[in-house]
Amino acid sequence: MAVSWHFFCGNTKYISLGSAAFFGVGVYITAIFQRSMPFPLILLLAYAISFALALGVGAVTLRLKGMYFAVFTFGLAELLNNTIVFLEMKVTGTRGRFIITMDVYHYVLAISFIILISTIFLRRTKLGLALRTIGESEDTAVHIGVNTTLYKIIGFALSGAFMGLLGASFAPRWGYIDPGIAFNPLYSFMPAIMTLFGGVETFFGPLVGAIVLSLLEEYLLTTFKDYFMLILGSIMIIIILTLPEGVTGRLRRLPGRPA
Repeated sequence: MAVSWHFFCGNTKYISLGSAAFFGVGVYITAIFQRSMPFPLILLLAYAISFALALGVGAVTLRLKGMYFAVFTFGLAELLNNTIVFLEMKVTGTRGRFIITMDVYHYVLAISFIILISTIFLRRTKLGLALRTIGESEDTAVHIGVNTTLYKIIGFALSGAFMGLLGASFAPRWGYIDPGIAFNPLYSFMPAIMTLFGGVETFFGPLVGAIVLSLLEEYLLTTFKDYFMLILGSIMIIIILTLPEGVTGRLRRLPGRPA
């Protein structure tokens, strides 16, 4: 998810806090269709629906910038969360769904590998170049003829589709889900925090951030469960203040290394 977030947000400098929306949609697609469709087809459906949702959201919101875009995307996740709660209570009278548990390790591993390879390839395409140009200076990109709106919408849609695919592949691990699990705000904040910690300027930044902070998160959850969010939040503040360029950004500026 950190790599998926970085593909759009790290390149364009548009901060999205809506990752949980697309991840949660993928989770619910698995919950709804697991008993009627083969799992590989569910994954493809989750990718397609998440892409379409992100495409529509991007078309509406990517004219916004700065905190307005961030607030809107965060509100999208909360909107879907509360909408599904309302629909479940209205239709079934209950909240949440049981999912048939299965071994998802190889699915998640394969999908993560596909996303890594896809983002490496896409960074070298015209789309990737356009997104990086937008991040450097959107006004300049417009002046040199880049259709910034089109490329932002496509980039955002692909990022959201990757997250939806991950949500669908991960869902059978839980056995039971509800909107609070599927649309957990941590899925919006952690990819951004991991990328900022690892470094926004390089492809390896989100990978470094994801590995280090995932291990740290597991340690804090098992050792300091009652104070997990307080400690994690304090660590994030310290990281942002002391490593504004991230770990990889700081390493690139060490003596003897190119800037």
